[in-house]
Amino acid sequence: MAPSYDFQGNWSRMAKLIVHGSLQTQPGEKFLIHADPTYFPELLEQVRIEIVKAGAVELFAGMLYPPGLQSVRLKMRRSEDAALKEMEDKALESLFDLADIYLWLPNHWNLNPGQTEKILKTWQGRSIHFHWIMEQRDPDTFRKLSEMYEQALYIDYEALTSRQERLIDALRNSTIEITNPAGTDIKFRLEDAHFHRGNGVASKEFINGYALPGSARDREVELPSGAIRTVDILDTEGTLVCSNETFMGREVGTLTYEFQGNRITSISSQHHNNYVQAMWGLQNGAFDRFGEFNAGVNPALTMLPGHEKVIPYYGYGDGMLRFSLGDNQESGGEYLSSYHQWLFLSDATMKVSGEVVLENGKLTLE
Repeated sequence: MAPSYDFQGNWSRMAKLIVHGSLQTQPGEKFLIHADPTYFPELLEQVRIEIVKAGAVELFAGMLYPPGLQSVRLKMRRSEDAALKEMEDKALESLFDLADIYLWLPNHWNLNPGQTEKILKTWQGRSIHFHWIMEQRDPDTFRKLSEMYEQALYIDYEALTSRQERLIDALRNSTIEITNPAGTDIKFRLEDAHFHRGNGVASKEFINGYALPGSARDREVELPSGAIRTVDILDTEGTLVCSNETFMGREVGTLTYEFQGNRITSISSQHHNNYVQAMWGLQNGAFDRFGEFNAGVNPALTMLPGHEKVIPYYGYGDGMLRFSLGDNQESGGEYLSSYHQWLFLSDATMKVSGEVVLENGKLTLE
């Protein structure tokens, strides 16, 4: 099914937010852009206009891989052959060496995120991820989500930052207990944790002042914003239960993970459990780890009525929790694994050192 982009946003306003509001672009700064020219082409044009108005320089505006090109790349083993992959990685690194800013605009075409994430871990620039909706959606859902996302761009960012900082202050050096109606009952500690702040600010001063060495995530800001994230998770124990889940391409209903000693000790599913066990047994590396904890605080990102399986913008909405299991390299963690999965809780209750800060999916912080 061809993607549908039945949505007309205020492209000029979006471009101004990206180039001037978030990045606070300075004269002479140099841009790399990845974009799909069929996905919001008006936005790409407006962004390029605002780059010129900022006195900055566009080094490269690259198209992502369309299906025909990707087919040839697969046949030529451009991503599988180690020598060819190294050749491409070095070429891309040389481009980044020339740039101050990397901008990822909306796309449906293929991109190897591992290439850019690896570069961002050591690169000294900054990045905006404005990738919008990457999954295939029916036109009605696409339009409704896009309308929501546009509103989520124009929130009170000072209030967002203040809310994030209050939550971070509560979480740091605390014991976290999380439950939900499906049966989740899990506990872990955050000690001297570093938090990624998705507060919409991607200025050179802010990024260089707080980015953790080796964390690609700290070098990039996603728009819409709203998440705080950490990989510094200790002593995970208990049960994580998520409903209406998909596991490696199959809908499996309720998915249950048991944790002991900071590791996943078992996994089971309501449907296709034999498939889940077989696929789980094929994983390697740190696949049995709780890789990252994410808490959303953007008040404009809410669940769509009648779309219970659609999680708005990767779980950055107010009161949404996201558990990232397995690999966490892109966020500055040490876990390298073949397995990486996001699990969302929209109706959780969270206690921090015994105090309720989230109740039934609603943050209670004042």
